[in-house]
Amino acid sequence: MLLANLRHMIARLAVHLGPHELPEFQRAARCLLRTPLLTASSGEDFRVVRRWEPVLRKEFEQKLGYRLDVSRSAARLLRRPASLSARRGGELESGRSLNRWSYVYLCLTLAAIEQPGHQVLASELVERIVQAARGHDELRVDFNEYAQRRAFRDAVRFLGEHGVLSARDGSVDSLVSDDGQVLFDIDRDAAEMCMVASPSILREVESVEDFVIEQPPATIDGRRRVARHRLNRRMIDQPSVTLADLDDDEVELAWRNRRREAENISRLTGCSIELRREGLALIDHAQHPISGRSFPSHDSISHAALLALDALIDALAAMDGSGSGAEVDAAADDEHRRVGSISRRITATAAQSCWTHVVDTYGDRFAKAAREDPETFRAECTDMFDAFGLVRVDADGDHHVAAFAARFRADATIAGTVPDEPDSLF
Repeated sequence: MLLANLRHMIARLAVHLGPHELPEFQRAARCLLRTPLLTASSGEDFRVVRRWEPVLRKEFEQKLGYRLDVSRSAARLLRRPASLSARRGGELESGRSLNRWSYVYLCLTLAAIEQPGHQVLASELVERIVQAARGHDELRVDFNEYAQRRAFRDAVRFLGEHGVLSARDGSVDSLVSDDGQVLFDIDRDAAEMCMVASPSILREVESVEDFVIEQPPATIDGRRRVARHRLNRRMIDQPSVTLADLDDDEVELAWRNRRREAENISRLTGCSIELRREGLALIDHAQHPISGRSFPSHDSISHAALLALDALIDALAAMDGSGSGAEVDAAADDEHRRVGSISRRITATAAQSCWTHVVDTYGDRFAKAAREDPETFRAECTDMFDAFGLVRVDADGDHHVAAFAARFRADATIAGTVPDEPDSLF
């Protein structure tokens, strides 16, 4: 018994866990990274997180500088990103993103349910929100406006999907109508975990960027720890990480140990980390991914993007073979960053030719919506490129293809044909 208790005390890091323990621990870590707020309604995911709480807390704090709070009915991973991104906003399960008014009502609704009680009527929520917004002319809260009622509905639905509110009687959709009435149960633990910043902290916040700023420690060990945290956060948050993404401390104090840090993040998440000369990238778990979006995927946009990416890379290879030389971008001044920031530029005209080739060759296999509105379909493919850090399109329409794009080379085969024998690599 004493030995068992001693082993439990020692096993506070993933490196101490046995091969039979790691998979479940890693699943718990991925659950929190995918959904930072879990409640008892999450079922087995929440139970696994509670089971591994001590090890998870230590690992997240040491490897990423994240804080984990766990109660009887809720768990919250407080994640501080390494940089800002327009792609980390709140989304409903339907895929629709929250808009500005939805965020306003999300904050006001959380403030409204801060009052005691485990149940609340929708009409009470509205009354509390109006009262809280009174005197703040810049908010202009007006439930007579349909757009604001819809934003309130989305905010409440978002909280419901995260286990903070659950409709006991009535439909959330009815909140859009003037006479909609719903009785909600409140998960007090989850609600409290959503409100983690005191007013004194918010007084220092003047912009969104202030939320990610960390005051650099005075000691070299402190700076090294923060640099390591930021590098590891980038592995989790970004589709790929190159030297061009890093600040000076990350380059000088963390990048040289990237192989060790990659092993730590792989052990924490159960995901592979691909290391290349130009950078590194986390390869998401196939069964229980961290991200809600993957590439390649099974939808028509992903298929078309993969074919277009292949055409762009073929165009680059043709430029090299003809001696015309696709231009290499090296925007950074520092030699370290120059290696990491290399991409290949294809002119807007050449990129259009690549897309035309894809449409001519495979267009009849695209979805009906793609054939009827090809420009919107292409824009969605371009957005997917940008989301995964594969291709950036500048203001002139030129395409800047990242080195990591080469790992997605496709060998497309039309059904019913026999593929050619591949060229030898030797």
